[in-house]
Amino acid sequence: MIEELIVRMFKARNQAHMRHWSTGSYSEHKALGHYYEGIIDKLDPIVEAYQGGFGLVENLPDSIDDAKKLVQEEMLWLTKNREEIAKNIPALENLLDDLAGLHMKTLYKLENLR
Repeated sequence: MIEELIVRMFKARNQAHMRHWSTGSYSEHKALGHYYEGIIDKLDPIVEAYQGGFGLVENLPDSIDDAKKLVQEEMLWLTKNREEIAKNIPALENLLDDLAGLHMKTLYKLENLR
């Protein structure tokens, strides 16, 4: 049952985030932003406490075995597609560079902090 909770909350979070970007309503935009930001903060301690009592949750859909490989692949995709996404707009380029920096910092941590 914990697996279903995790899957449902991640699905709801992602769907709310997509709607957050596409709504024309300021109040809906703000409410959904609060919702999708809050789900992880609320769900993470539940799952960690559950795992403390019952062991690691396994067989989650879309779970990854190699975090480093995932982050590397996404960083490479981001780098490859940066110009097409940013369309030569410096502000977008800067934001994408910050996102690439997050990937690089994460790779550093995954590779060096054990």
